[in-house]
Amino acid sequence: MKRVIFWVLLLAALVAAGIYYLPGAGAAMVEFAGWRLETTALGLVLIAVAALVVLLLVWRLLSGLFHLPRRWARRSAENRRRAADEKLLRAWAERQRRHTDEAQRFALAGVDDGSLPPLHFQVAIDALLDGFDPARQGIVRNSREESRREINDLFETVARRFPKFAEFLRLHIVQRLMSLGEIEWAREMVEPLIETHPRDEAILLIRAQLLERCGDWEALAGLLPTLRRIKSSRLTGDELLRLEREVLLGRMDAAARRRDLNALSRLWAEAGRNVTENAAVTIAYARALQQANADQAASEVLEKRLSRHRDVATLHAWADLDHGDAAEARRRLMRLVPEEWNEPANAPDVAHAAERAAFAYAMAKLALEEGDPSAAQIWIGRLGQLDQEPRYLAIAARVHARLRDSTEASLLYERALARAGMEPDVTAIHGR
Repeated sequence: MKRVIFWVLLLAALVAAGIYYLPGAGAAMVEFAGWRLETTALGLVLIAVAALVVLLLVWRLLSGLFHLPRRWARRSAENRRRAADEKLLRAWAERQRRHTDEAQRFALAGVDDGSLPPLHFQVAIDALLDGFDPARQGIVRNSREESRREINDLFETVARRFPKFAEFLRLHIVQRLMSLGEIEWAREMVEPLIETHPRDEAILLIRAQLLERCGDWEALAGLLPTLRRIKSSRLTGDELLRLEREVLLGRMDAAARRRDLNALSRLWAEAGRNVTENAAVTIAYARALQQANADQAASEVLEKRLSRHRDVATLHAWADLDHGDAAEARRRLMRLVPEEWNEPANAPDVAHAAERAAFAYAMAKLALEEGDPSAAQIWIGRLGQLDQEPRYLAIAARVHARLRDSTEASLLYERALARAGMEPDVTAIHGR
């Protein structure tokens, strides 16, 4: 229409120019089907312009009539699309109201007419996944197997109709499943992405999270070399070190359950110094050795660490081992700590009070194993505040029980259990 107006104005301007510059110039005669028209040349131009305008108007009218069905169809499609988009918004609102069944129904109602058909499937799948969350269960809820089957069917439909959107939707489903604790299902969903994108950093990190959460330490150990090459802000050096320690702890625990000392030794030897130079990891290795009936090796591991770091956790772990020869163990421990640790705990300007209390705890246990409760009582006096550790209360109760002071032993035993969050059983201390 704009072009028609432009040409009409242009012709009108030409006619006006002709009238102004060529008044009465020339004559013209037109004869057609018995009709004769005589006019000036300028009149003929005006007639031609009028005929052209009429023809243009008639063409526009006929074109509008011809395109009228298509315009009606397009308007109907727009109305359907608007209604489908409103149903999608209604589906979101029903999800917020925790009506999962209604949300799924509204999401799929306009999937063929919506502006973003793949999004309808995503909302429907999210509504079904909400049924796996106890905090978002709807009024009507399908069984887990039926919901899982519906989700798989919807995803297959998306993969068939919208293959480019399917990978994004698969990742979205994996992340939802991880948040819902459906780890095995999430692993099944992420495997195809690993096959098609073996070097994608985001997918590799998701796989690492899944392997860690399901405790597949062997598979995660195989993935660690690849993770070390990833340059991502999500995988910092500290996070990678944490993963390496978790892998070592998990693999050591599995080897300990199998009583496989060779595997334990190999895992410890292959681990990096930055991984093993940690109190929790060292203690876990010692306990794994102890579980595999290698108490002497466990003692040597902890004593090696104590020669460098006399921390409380390591001292506690060493004290809880079965040393066999308590006198020899006591002599070894004395060589690993400073001589001033034999001073009373309430001496002025005492440093490392927590470490010295842990040392006194170990010495008290060894004294009991040697059958000397009097010496153990002396070391108990150097523990400081007994309530700081339930184990200190427990060893003090054992000492008083060996000294036939059942009243004090019962009180200490009750305090130890209360400190540990357990119900006291006073008859146990008397029986012991």
